[in-house]
Amino acid sequence: MTAPTTEVKRGSFVQDGSAFDVCASSEHAPEAMRVYPAGDRSALVLVVSGLNSGDMKANWGQPWRDYPDQWRDDFEERAYRAYVSRDAKPFASVRAVGTVRICEG
Repeated sequence: MTAPTTEVKRGSFVQDGSAFDVCASSEHAPEAMRVYPAGDRSALVLVVSGLNSGDMKANWGQPWRDYPDQWRDDFEERAYRAYVSRDAKPFASVRAVGTVRICEG
């Protein structure tokens, strides 16, 4: 039997074909966000603590801590976007690089 949790699902995202759920540690003023494979809270991928203090620290579960820095940076960005958007449906995220044109007149 698992202990009750106060975690609240805040969003989902897809990376490399796998879906992940992003949860807040509590409904009001959460101190941490946690990321799990979608539907499986027994396998912790990432915990970012210090959300209220602004002194954020990322801690990775196994085997994700051994992934390349670029992959983890992209994963953290997607997780944070899902967390702040509160989008409960998974979405594919593509990093866009482009040019902005400004017309005066």
